[in-house]
Amino acid sequence: MIEIGKIRGLMAERGAAAIVVGDSDPHFSEYPADCFCLRSFLSGFDGSNGTLVVTNDDAALWTDSRYYLQAAEQLKPAGIRMVKQECEASIPEFLSSVLKNGDVIALNPWNTSLSEEKEFMNVGAIPCGCPDDGFSNKVVKISYDEDLYESLWFGCRPKMSDAKLFVHAEKYSGESVKSKIGKCREFMRSENADAMLVSTLDEIAWVTNLRGADSLCTPIFYSYLIIEKDSSTLFVDVEKMTDEVELYLSANGINVASYSAFAQYLREDLKGVAVLVENAKCNVATSRLLSDTIASKHRYIERQKAVKNSVQLECERRIMIDDGVALVRLLMWLEKNRNNKLRETDVADKISELRKNSKEYVCESFDTIAGFADHGAIVHYSAEKGRDYELTPNNIILIDTGGNYLGGTTDITRTVSLTDAPSAEQKRDYTLVLKGHIALQMAKFPVGTAGFQLDTLARQYLWQSGLNYGHGTGHGVGHFLGVHEGPQSMSKKSSDFELEEGMFITDEPGLYRTGKWGIRIENMLAVKRAETTDFGQFMEFETLTLCPYDRKLIDVTMLTSDEKKWINGYHASVIKKIKKFLNVEEIAWLEVQTKEFI
Repeated sequence: MIEIGKIRGLMAERGAAAIVVGDSDPHFSEYPADCFCLRSFLSGFDGSNGTLVVTNDDAALWTDSRYYLQAAEQLKPAGIRMVKQECEASIPEFLSSVLKNGDVIALNPWNTSLSEEKEFMNVGAIPCGCPDDGFSNKVVKISYDEDLYESLWFGCRPKMSDAKLFVHAEKYSGESVKSKIGKCREFMRSENADAMLVSTLDEIAWVTNLRGADSLCTPIFYSYLIIEKDSSTLFVDVEKMTDEVELYLSANGINVASYSAFAQYLREDLKGVAVLVENAKCNVATSRLLSDTIASKHRYIERQKAVKNSVQLECERRIMIDDGVALVRLLMWLEKNRNNKLRETDVADKISELRKNSKEYVCESFDTIAGFADHGAIVHYSAEKGRDYELTPNNIILIDTGGNYLGGTTDITRTVSLTDAPSAEQKRDYTLVLKGHIALQMAKFPVGTAGFQLDTLARQYLWQSGLNYGHGTGHGVGHFLGVHEGPQSMSKKSSDFELEEGMFITDEPGLYRTGKWGIRIENMLAVKRAETTDFGQFMEFETLTLCPYDRKLIDVTMLTSDEKKWINGYHASVIKKIKKFLNVEEIAWLEVQTKEFI
C-alpha cells in the first residue's frame, strides 16, 4: 500500500481534487492482470470488488457485503474507511456532495466505461472542456488523466504476461469461429452497423475459439477484436502468437495487428464507419477514438456465449466426473488428517494437486476459499500462508473451489464438519441452507422466467427463521472461461434476462455467523426443458456437480420426505458416475457418505 499523503501530492500536481481508482483493466475483466490492479496496490485491499476514492480530506473504499469483514481488516493499516455500497451514497453522489464549484475529479479513460461516465454526469459532473449547462449551482469537472494514473504506480507497475495463445478445439467448443463471426455480422446488419467492437476478453476468446493465460484463473488473453463486413482484425501482442495460432487465424480470415496499434486503427481506419458498441463494455478512451458509434443494449455475444450447445454440455458432464473424483479424494483426505495440524492453505493446495490428475485440467477457476471456523463467515475469504488457521476437530470448514478444464469450468462449495458431533446450532444452520439449496434444484418454472424470480426459493427457510445472506444465490458459469458469466443470475436484484435452455448457473445459498462459522452449499446446474402443459413450456434444472453432502451436519428431522428422496437420488447419481474411477478404499468411504436417508 502507498501512503495517502503521497497520492495527494500527485493529485495536487495534476490539479485534481479527487481521484477514483478501481482494479479495472481496459476490458473490465473480473480477474485483471496485476499490472492493472492499481486499487489493490494503493489500498492493500485485494477483494474482487472495490473502488478507492481519495480527496483532499478523505480516503474511502466502496465495496459490497461479500467483503465487509475483509475490507475492514485490510484497510486499517492505510487509514482508509470502508463504505457499504448497498447502503450509502454512490461514488458520484458522494463526490458531488463534498467537492466545491470548479473542483476536478480525475478518472482513467481506459478504465472508465461509458455507463460509469453517465453516472457521474447525472449528478452534475461534466467532462473538462464541455460547457456548463447553465442550470447547475455547482459545476464539478471530470478530467481524463492517463499520466496521473501511470504515476500512481510510483515506478512499481508489474509487467504484462507473455503467455502464448492456443486453439480451443471445436471438439470442446462445438461451433466454428466462422459460424460465430457470421452470426455477429448478421447481428451487425440488423443494427445498421458496418463494424462491431468486441472488447471483453472472454467474448473475444469465445468468438475466436482461442485461449490464453493472461489471468491466473481465467484462460483469456489481452486483445481487441474488430469485426467488419468483409474482414476481422485481432489486436494482440504478436509475441504471444505461435505458428499454429497464426495459421489458424489466417485460415479463418482473421487479420492480426499489434495490441498497441488498436487506438490508431480506430482513429484512422474506422473514421466515418458506424461501429456497434456496448456502453457498459466500452471504455471512454475507445469511444472518443471512434467517430461514429451505435450503442447496443442487446448484449448479443454475451447471450450467445451463455447458451451452451450439446457438445459443450456433454464436455461439462464429463469434466464434472473428473472434478467429482478430486473432490471426493479431498474430503476423504480431510477426514483422515483432521487431527494432523493441517492449515487452511493445505486444503487449497491439496485440491489443486488432486485436480491435476485430470488430463484436461488447466488451472483453478478462482482462488480456493478454505475458511475454517469464523474465517468461513468472511464470504470471499482468502487464506494466506502464515496467517491462516490451523484446523482443529471442533468446528466446521467452508471450501469453495473450482477448476478450469479444456472441457469446461467448475464451481462447487461444500461445508464440512471436522468433528463427528457438530452442535445442534451448526446442524440447524446447515440444514436450513441445504433445504433452500434443494428447493431450487427441485424447481420447475415457465419459460421466460428470470433468475431473480427464483431467488426466494433458496432463502425461504432462512427467512422463516429470521436469517438471511447478503450475496446472490447464483451466477452464470462460462465454458473453459470465466467462473462468473452473465447475463443470467439469481439474486434479489431484478433482471430482464430469462433462464434459457443450455445456460449454466450456480445454486449457492449460505449463512454466515460472524465470529463463529460460515456455511455455503453450491452445485452447478444446467437449464433444460421440462414438460409442456396447457399452460405452456416449463423448464427445470439438471444438477451437474458430483460430490456428497456432509451427513454429520444434516438434521434429518428437519427434512421432508421429498427432500430426503431428492438427496438419496442425488447421492445415488454421484456414486454411480464416479465409482469406477475410485480405488477400493475410496469407494468404501463414498458408500458411507451416500447411504440413503430413511
